[in-house]
Amino acid sequence: MVVSSVYRRFAQKRVLTPGPTELPPWVRAALARETTNPDLDPRFLREYEEVVEMLRALVGAWQSRVYVWAGEAMLGLEAAVANAVRPGSKVLVVDNGVYGAGFADLVKMYGGEPVLLGLDWRSAADPAAVDRALERERDVEVVTLVHCDTPTGVYNGLEEIAKVVSAHGAFLIVDAVSSVGADVIDVDRWGIGALIGGSQKALNAPPGLTIMAVSKRALEREAEVGRRSYYMSYRVWEEWLEKEGFPYTMPDLLIYALKESLKKIQEEGLHSVVARHKAARAAARRGVEALGLEPFARRVEWNCPTATAFKTPIPAPEFRRHIWEKYGIMLAGSWGPVEREVMRIGHMGVQASADHLAVAISVLGAALRDYGFNVPVGKAVEEALEAFR
Repeated sequence: MVVSSVYRRFAQKRVLTPGPTELPPWVRAALARETTNPDLDPRFLREYEEVVEMLRALVGAWQSRVYVWAGEAMLGLEAAVANAVRPGSKVLVVDNGVYGAGFADLVKMYGGEPVLLGLDWRSAADPAAVDRALERERDVEVVTLVHCDTPTGVYNGLEEIAKVVSAHGAFLIVDAVSSVGADVIDVDRWGIGALIGGSQKALNAPPGLTIMAVSKRALEREAEVGRRSYYMSYRVWEEWLEKEGFPYTMPDLLIYALKESLKKIQEEGLHSVVARHKAARAAARRGVEALGLEPFARRVEWNCPTATAFKTPIPAPEFRRHIWEKYGIMLAGSWGPVEREVMRIGHMGVQASADHLAVAISVLGAALRDYGFNVPVGKAVEEALEAFR
């Protein structure tokens, strides 16, 4: 028997991207549960309400309304803009990233006038710069902010910026899709108007659910804006939940999967979850630097706890394809102006662990060697693991 010199180097493929993430066993098990008719089964309503209560605790939304909608997180981002921006509304866009700047497009779609700060994409947004802009543009009604802009791995100080926005009386919309379940968030205490999360990031559930934390002020603003909508309407949801129903058929299995993820976070404790993500951030950054690569965020405190972006000497689309096809590990590229120069490691939810980071750094180093770079793979893995001590 002739053994080929070319062989498959992995037993199974692994996804180490900043969402969608791999599904852990407890989430996959929930997807195998018996289905029901969510419109008619009162037990499903109870489970939905349990999920909502767990989310309230996770994001500090005891005075705000919390909804879980059927639809990828983009649904929530658009709904937040649609229900807060009226024609002619001036909106300050905190634009230090692909998604941050992207809010301007949504604002324009709904007739608003975006005011961009022109921020550096490699640095966290300076709350003082936001303060100066709001002082200068006194007719700004709404501010948009991305907590963790994963295409560049840049992380903004949500609490500090929220306090600045509140002091000026503006309404704050927060994209927390990549931070819910990995960081401390306090919607009520920080004065956030509307906060959006998603199921497929640090919560390690399948894509398909939007999480909305909506303040009393958001409900009032929806009425003031007066935009007619059904699928994106807070009012419609309020009316249906009052009748103990839903405005459309809910994906029951996705709700069960999200519930299992939230139970795991509760069991571990949010303090531990946050500390683990900070350790993963340090591990990814130290490992990448040991391989001679440059993290995109200039400082570790400006780096997302859930994803690390770095510059690559090989065009990113080619390099990540090589890693996927040869080693069976999926790392991520990026978008927009940094698409060819930036790659990313996801470390969110179950990915925020020593074993996941060791795999990511070792394979990244092996692939660099494939391209002729003499990099210290062992040292890089040691650096990554040291961050978890």
